Amino acid sequence: MTLCLINARPSPYGRKVAIALREKVIPFDVRYDQPWGDASCTPEYSPLEQLPILILDSGETIYESSFILDWIELRYPQFPLLPEQIDDLIAVRQLKMLGERLMEVIHSITFELQRPDPGRAWVERQSRKVIGAMVEIDRRTGALRPPVDNPITLADIAVGSTLLVIDFLIDNGFVPALDVLKWKERHPSLAAYAAALDARPSFRETRPTMMDVDLKAVVG
Repeated sequence: MTLCLINARPSPYGRKVAIALREKVIPFDVRYDQPWGDASCTPEYSPLEQLPILILDSGETIYESSFILDWIELRYPQFPLLPEQIDDLIAVRQLKMLGERLMEVIHSITFELQRPDPGRAWVERQSRKVIGAMVEIDRRTGALRPPVDNPITLADIAVGSTLLVIDFLIDNGFVPALDVLKWKERHPSLAAYAAALDARPSFRETRPTMMDVDLKAVVG
């Protein structure tokens, strides 16, 4: 069975799925879409109308990135991305959750700052969430440095995809270089952890790229 991943080129959500598929050596094709465009295919495959979407040979669709990762792990247990021991599993799932929620907060700040009159108090509150999540992720990863050739977990994928998209967002003008997003200076050990992940083939081959999108028009 060859899966088809519908993705957006800059999406860290779709990147998580692509990384997991590569880590598990699962063959898949990629179809790129612009989810905010009039010609988006997302309504055909997902009631949530968002990416990523995984299409099976049968035509069945799997959607929402976190659920897709769970589905992949259950359907393709080889090269596991979750530990078996219960305490380790809980720790990995909690770190995965932190990485995913941090991604959502960063994206919410990105969209809010595209508005003509961003809510200062709202942005400050979200910024506190970024700081708190970074501190906790740094504490939980500790001195962990996943070597290029060692197995990783879904937590590594979630955290790595989130941390590594920040520079992409800043460099491509999606969000200003806010002090709160200068995480490498505040967390050098976390920067080393992310760099080790970024050196893996699965991360190198899925780095985000630009697509033609006007966020100001999207947020209206």
